[in-house]
Amino acid sequence: MRRVVFPVALAAVLLFATPAPAASLFGSDGLDPAWCRTPAPRQTVLYIDDMMMAEGRSDWATKLATKLRATLAPGESVAVVRLLAATGQSREIWAGCWPGLTEADRAAANTRSIADLFSRDAASRLEEQQRYFVRDFGLALTQIYTDAKRPPGAVQIDIANPPDKEIIRALASDEARFSQSKTTIRAVIYSDMAENSDLGSVFKPAATPPENYGKKLGSYLRNSVFYAFGIGETVRQAAVTDRIRNFWSAALTSMNASVGGLGADLNIPNVVPSRSYAFTVDLTRDGQDFDGRLSLLVDAEGTLTDSWLGISRLSIALVGGTFRCRGEPENPTCRLDATTNGGIATLTPSETIVLTGNQRSGLTGQLGVKGAMFPLTAKVAQAR
Repeated sequence: MRRVVFPVALAAVLLFATPAPAASLFGSDGLDPAWCRTPAPRQTVLYIDDMMMAEGRSDWATKLATKLRATLAPGESVAVVRLLAATGQSREIWAGCWPGLTEADRAAANTRSIADLFSRDAASRLEEQQRYFVRDFGLALTQIYTDAKRPPGAVQIDIANPPDKEIIRALASDEARFSQSKTTIRAVIYSDMAENSDLGSVFKPAATPPENYGKKLGSYLRNSVFYAFGIGETVRQAAVTDRIRNFWSAALTSMNASVGGLGADLNIPNVVPSRSYAFTVDLTRDGQDFDGRLSLLVDAEGTLTDSWLGISRLSIALVGGTFRCRGEPENPTCRLDATTNGGIATLTPSETIVLTGNQRSGLTGQLGVKGAMFPLTAKVAQAR
């Protein structure tokens, strides 16, 4: 059997969970697919730009591993996808579900065995199973790194002669994942996002108006919140970095994706969602009626994470704040106090959303800014 040698920094990713004896970590057993039967409020997909792989540099992998450990929900599906940025294609390398017990599982464990939920006793195997997840996740990242790594100097971009790079098409090639998903997808991209193709280029003045890539390609990344990190690593010029952020904010929005963050660092909230809510919404603005969708993911205290509001014919934006429900479990009274990270009903950087009501009769409130608040109603489409 050929011996596999891992780069030192990437090998550390494999061990970011509680250390285990080598026999256990690399034994014949593996990650139990039964964890995917646990209903999760979200799924995560990690896109790795293969043109970013620089020999000896793998701190991006450690950042991803650490962030996942802090934010994955029990049963949450995770996929590692290689972006073949030079050709505009994508390839899934690995997928698995995070081993963990929900609050309901833990409560049940106090009164009965939970062995019937999994092929073996989940409680006793939890730590071992998390190590298997980390091992397989790390192997997937290592595979991309090993196959695509280049000398560090070859990764740096000369803005006078930038390489062809088709990130938009690479993401669009994975559209089926988004169209088929019934839960919000948290999409995390490690890339400089230095698009340079016939579709557009961050190295040229922005098109006016911005290109609608969803319409142009017929591809939409629905039900998603996108985070990108690594911007500025290959192009160390502030003007270009600003153009990259502006370009991709418009591009992702045109493809019906909400933008959580675009930057050098991986800035995703350290919040673990425990419940999700989906609403259909109606907005009245200036005598016109618009419909849309509101997706809310909350932790145990009602803090929002990876939540979004999209209004047809207007825009889509990330939603942050709180959503708390009290009262009878079958029909609680709820209140949303939130802000968006972009204008939907107005041409402003952010808007306020206030909704109150119960899940049976619906919620009512307003969206907008002081002096320009518009009626908004929401009805439950799905709750988990």
